[in-house]
Amino acid sequence: MPDPTSTPSLLHRCAVGLWFCAIAALGLLRYAMTWLRHPEHAGDTVMWLWLVGSLLVGAIGVLLIVRALKRP
Repeated sequence: MPDPTSTPSLLHRCAVGLWFCAIAALGLLRYAMTWLRHPEHAGDTVMWLWLVGSLLVGAIGVLLIVRALKRP
């Protein structure tokens, strides 16, 4: 059994934040692929949702990572 008094590693503390950043990167990749294929659709509602959603999820991921790094 793991020692209950030991502190979790940095990777364990940042795991959710890293996961959110990876999902955001995939969303930005999806936006970029669609934009490169069909630049005339760059202002569509769906494209804006991909972009804004990816940026929001990325910002949440970065905040979670910063919060985990500040923990002793």
